[in-house]
Formats: sequence, C-alpha cells, structure tokens
Amino acid sequence: MVNTYLKGWRTVRKGRDKLEEDNWLTADVENKGRFIKKKDLFGLFDVIAVKTGKTKLIQFKTNRMPNIKPYLEFAKKYPQFDVEVWCWVDFKGWRIWKAFKKW
Repeated sequence: MVNTYLKGWRTVRKGRDKLEEDNWLTADVENKGRFIKKKDLFGLFDVIAVKTGKTKLIQFKTNRMPNIKPYLEFAKKYPQFDVEVWCWVDFKGWRIWKAFKKW
C-alpha cells in the first residue's frame, strides 16, 4: 500500500529541487492540518517560485493531470503571474502545462 502523503511530498520535493537548480527561490505554501479544508494557496497551488521580475504559481501532481479549467481562469484573472501545473509521470519524468503556452 502506498502512502499518498509521502508520494505527493516526494513529487513536490523533486519539483522544488529542479526549480532551485535553475536559481528560483521557492516556498511551500501548502497548509497542512487535519481540519483545514483549503490546503493549497488560493485552493490551487502548492509552491510559489520567485526570480528577478518573475513569479510562478505551481501545482504539483503525480501521474495524472488535473482539470486545467480553474488554473486557466486564474491565469486570465491575474496575468502578472505565470501559472503552471507540473505532473511527475513515473518512469517518464515531468509533464509541464503552462497557461497560454503549448506543451
């Protein structure tokens, strides 16, 4: 049986390591707790990444992409942020969706 919490944590850790290799400053914005209903930033994002003049809001997933519609709506409403969804697919690597950009 797989511990889904640890599996998700490993995916976020891999993503943050990749961002930090590219000189992004990252922060985990996920609230953890048993009785917290909205755990992600704005209910959508796990990590915020900052580099000079740029800010990325990133959701990490494992093996399955989520419904992209809420991320696209957020990106339309707040165009100053780069909105991305990173999906770690086992044995294949990262699949990255960026709002308003092709795969």
